[in-house]
Amino acid sequence: MNNKFKILIILLTILAIVCLAVSFFSQDKKNAEEFAKKFFSTPLPPETKELDRGFDFGVAYGGGPWGSGGRPTVVVFQKFYSELSEKEVHEYYKEKGVEIYFDGDEELKKTSDGKRFWYEGKERKNLSTKDNTEEPIKFIIQIRKEFTSAFGDLAR
Repeated sequence: MNNKFKILIILLTILAIVCLAVSFFSQDKKNAEEFAKKFFSTPLPPETKELDRGFDFGVAYGGGPWGSGGRPTVVVFQKFYSELSEKEVHEYYKEKGVEIYFDGDEELKKTSDGKRFWYEGKERKNLSTKDNTEEPIKFIIQIRKEFTSAFGDLAR
């Protein structure tokens, strides 16, 4: 075999390894994006408009000072304003397994490095039935879900 052919084989092998590594290292992000895309595709309740949305993933979400115990977690949120009553909003989302925080009930939490955030708070027990046509209410829905990382236990 001549040297040019050997070099070509080595370069093709390196290229294949790099492509596989990039695919492997981006798998967690792809999983989180797919989950967020599915969450965002949920139809909105009537008389409701989206204000903001976002998602992120990592191992430091919620669960006290040590985060999620090292388990990869995807966090997806949407902020809305609505003319519906709090009770109507709650009824719409209660079967969807999301956290619902009405304006003022949420607390923004951040990881120790400040790069990631999520919402925590207490969900209201005494929901208003008042129609909010004149002054729409604001609320946040959020879901936090652990997932299996492509890195397995190395993700911890």
